[in-house]
Amino acid sequence: MPPGPARGAVQRVLHRFAERLARRPKTVILAWAVIIALCTPYALGLDSVLTDQGASKVVPGTSSARADELTKKAFPHRSEREVTVVVEAPDVRGAQARTLFADLDARIAKLRSDGEVERTSSAYTLYRDASAAFLTGVRDRARAAAGDPAGRRAFVDREVAGGRVPAALAGPAREAATAPGARDVTRIAGTFAAQADWRAFPLPVPGDAVSRLVADDGRTALASVSYTDKAGADPDVEWLRDTARALLADTGLGKDAQVHVTGELALIHDTYEKAEADNALMESVAYVIIFVILLVFFRALVPAILTLAVIGLSMNVSQAALHLLGEQVTLTQFTVTIMTFVMLGAGVDYSMLLSSRYRQERLAGREPREAAVHATVHAGESMLLAAVAVALAFGATLLSPVDWIPPLGYGGLLGIPIVLAAALTLTPCLLVLLGDRFFALGRDPLSDLEHRGAMGRHLRRTAEFARRRKMWIVVAFLAATVPFALLVAGNRSTSDPVALSPATDSRDGFETVARQWGDAAVMPTIAVGRADPGVVRDGRLTDAGREKVARLTERVAAVPGVASVDSATHPFGKPWSQQQLAEGGTLLDDYVARDGTLRFVVALDDDPYSKDAAATVTRVERVVDQRADGVAALEIGGTTQVDRQYGDALSSSFWQMVVLVSVGVFVMLVITLRSLFVPLRLIATIMLSNVWAVGLTVLIFHHWRGEAIIDDLPIFLTVLMMGLGMDYEIFLVTRVRDLLRGGLSQEEATLRAVVDTGRVINAAGLVMAGSLGTMALSSTLMLQEYGAGLGLAVLLDATVIRMLFVPATLLLLRKYNWWLPGFGVRGRRLDKVPAG
Repeated sequence: MPPGPARGAVQRVLHRFAERLARRPKTVILAWAVIIALCTPYALGLDSVLTDQGASKVVPGTSSARADELTKKAFPHRSEREVTVVVEAPDVRGAQARTLFADLDARIAKLRSDGEVERTSSAYTLYRDASAAFLTGVRDRARAAAGDPAGRRAFVDREVAGGRVPAALAGPAREAATAPGARDVTRIAGTFAAQADWRAFPLPVPGDAVSRLVADDGRTALASVSYTDKAGADPDVEWLRDTARALLADTGLGKDAQVHVTGELALIHDTYEKAEADNALMESVAYVIIFVILLVFFRALVPAILTLAVIGLSMNVSQAALHLLGEQVTLTQFTVTIMTFVMLGAGVDYSMLLSSRYRQERLAGREPREAAVHATVHAGESMLLAAVAVALAFGATLLSPVDWIPPLGYGGLLGIPIVLAAALTLTPCLLVLLGDRFFALGRDPLSDLEHRGAMGRHLRRTAEFARRRKMWIVVAFLAATVPFALLVAGNRSTSDPVALSPATDSRDGFETVARQWGDAAVMPTIAVGRADPGVVRDGRLTDAGREKVARLTERVAAVPGVASVDSATHPFGKPWSQQQLAEGGTLLDDYVARDGTLRFVVALDDDPYSKDAAATVTRVERVVDQRADGVAALEIGGTTQVDRQYGDALSSSFWQMVVLVSVGVFVMLVITLRSLFVPLRLIATIMLSNVWAVGLTVLIFHHWRGEAIIDDLPIFLTVLMMGLGMDYEIFLVTRVRDLLRGGLSQEEATLRAVVDTGRVINAAGLVMAGSLGTMALSSTLMLQEYGAGLGLAVLLDATVIRMLFVPATLLLLRKYNWWLPGFGVRGRRLDKVPAG
């Protein structure tokens, strides 16, 4: 059938494309087979380019980002690459626990020598370093007093007798006095620190330092391990965990003891590991749901199998493309998860629409080859428009300043074009080759499933109801949106990684530390900056610097909402004397760096993610800005500041992306549909379904289950639905337009289109909701909420909104649906209907 005046430009292009496909179906299928074979090795190696640490919420260009960079350079052992080993036992100061910490430090020594670990610290290292410093002094004095080993040992005996060396240290002191080098002294000190009772240690060790590492009840102790960049983006947290657990068993601490590995690195690593493990279950359930829906939809086995095969093979190609991209940009396991479920839902939708249209063309009397061409032309236009809308939505995410969002966008941006190409080429070729056998092994699959039976009757009743009650339907939908909007606006969401993470070892460890030392200890606010001239010399405060830093520390500590401040003059929230500071040694390395960078650690009274904490940080910023003159230009970072600035960036990028996608979709649909109001209404109805879906998600997770709501849920849901939710209206509206071109009135075309597309839209919505909704099976709260929100949004969009609200608005606007200056509909004649 040659292109005529009632066929738009897109359909004319598709007609030529479909004719070429129909002439060479075997060649097209062979080409796909070659592509898939070439892509398989890359697809299998995708995991090698994924990172477990691609979810940072530090926004580039903000003060928290600058503070983070300064901390990494000057205080790498206190950056986000610090991992904490948490040991719980009946007595963490006992001999067995001391041996565990000593052995753990010895195992990590190899990583330190290789440059993968910056340093480790624990109560054991505190006692060891204090012993090493004392024994080094004894060794130096002994070497000055005598030139031979016997004389040095005699010197030590005199020191012990004079009370200048504690009797408990007599043996280690004799060994140290004759030790050939500093490393030997450290080894001797380490042996002593592991054997001596920490509760009656013979040397002075700052009690405040010990209390930061050993809980007051003596049942919990910490060891920190700081990884360098040489350890890579994903340091081997599992090795550390396995090593600590093996040592726990070796020391025989018993069933009451346990060990955890926590910290930001470990939390993100465990969350990604858990999400990857959940993927197999979620994919399996998604495939089962989709297969069942396809069986019911086609009433035949072969089309269900072939449809899933087409999508599955296209995923192989998309994973290979993702592998190549992953060598250039940061990708995470969530990139693959989102791509997989979006491709499953969208790809099956496209294939269902095309094969369903083929069946309708066959029922209209066309031969199989001609029916395949016509199906590709008419369904292909809807598929192209829907895919472009999805690609625009995912493409917009690449502009977000929030680091975790672009990796999700890459998945959809690559996956959607590939699955569209597969559905738009492989499915027509299979239809041409197989003909009606495509629908084999079924019960009357080539019958008029849209207009006959219970579904057809239900759709006709729905369309008629929309015609009779169009105004009431529109009013009712808008009124129902108000309470959901208020619920969403009044809900406080969070980016707390602990509240949103699944039940993992790192979460257990984090909660143990927070329970023993408080939230402020694990999620502090920090102020960091390069000291002004004259404040620091050779990595230590000058006399003038001490006075200035002390004054600033006290001023910040006086800010309402601040619990305490640690600094180079107040290492543990309390002022130290000049002598204590002179003898502080490595304890002060947390607060003043050799390059002159100063670090202040601010503990807040309130939950770091609360509004009160945010207000406190604002007050701290004012104090630092007004009174830091003469000390340093300080940048504020830490948990609360990151959360505030992340929230601001999220809100800003949310509206930027929504505007960008809306404008892109609007322009695309105006050009292709030649309508002003259809694109506007389409965008508005997407927003309506999003508000309903987010509101229901808040009700389910927050008000019913008592869970936190992830703060990026609205942006994730809205941007994706701006693409995915377009499919169903595009399916419906393009059918209305085709019927208008066929000579029907607006009312007749709308009622007929609801019946013609209702079955495929409902089935496609179930497929998409089933695919995306399986993410709710994840053990990760973030994916649970994404899955529930997307599943609900798609389900609402494909059923009540597309079957009631959209027809009602189409019938209300009537001919103005197609109004566009210079291209409006001025009658019912075919030549006056928008031609695309």
